[in-house]
Amino acid sequence: ARVDIAYVVGLEARGLSPHARRVLESGAVEVCEWTNYALAVRLQAAAMGVPFLPSRTMLGTDTLAKSAAKVIECPFTGKPLVALPALYPDVAAIHVHEADIYGNCRIRGVTVADLELARAAKRLIITCERLIPHDEFRRDPDRTAIPFFCVEAVCEVPFGSYPGNMPGEYFSDEAHLRTWLTVEKDLDQYLRFLDEYIFRVPDFDAYLAKCGGLPRLRELRGQEFLLDGRGG
Repeated sequence: ARVDIAYVVGLEARGLSPHARRVLESGAVEVCEWTNYALAVRLQAAAMGVPFLPSRTMLGTDTLAKSAAKVIECPFTGKPLVALPALYPDVAAIHVHEADIYGNCRIRGVTVADLELARAAKRLIITCERLIPHDEFRRDPDRTAIPFFCVEAVCEVPFGSYPGNMPGEYFSDEAHLRTWLTVEKDLDQYLRFLDEYIFRVPDFDAYLAKCGGLPRLRELRGQEFLLDGRGG
């Protein structure tokens, strides 16, 4: 098996995933490394329908040596460039703020490479905080971040980014994420944690209930509103 990785193997400022590092360093999987930007360019290439896009990212780095990119000569300047191959995910999932039943999506805030991922993926599953009427999109089409023709399925999943945050909706559950990172340090403890919180719960609502339910989710919503200036 091979895995293409970037920083997403960690939990941002909270630190790297001990279990992911354990697996990747074990040799059980072949690792192909990329920068965040390189992955975004690869998705853009796929969205454009071209086999690769040139860039100067990763030149002179160890990441380049551990990637599948190729160094080429620019036909105009003769200088070296990195050819980043198009990336076509078999399946992608994106959580958005609002969607209609056809798959049109709204995202509040920075979209990063969401549209490129949506266009590059062979199949795209959308989960959303709220399903809204299609007429809302017809009244304000400029707010459509992902169009329906990219989407295979739409699922309404309130708090679907938990335990992460959803900008303008709720803050991340830092206590739960810290617990997650702590238990990952010991494999047996981590497997027990997964069994309790993931494999033994019947659905996502049961997982949310186990993590504190509506009282905890209201707290996280309040924290997000304080951060964006809407709090009392």
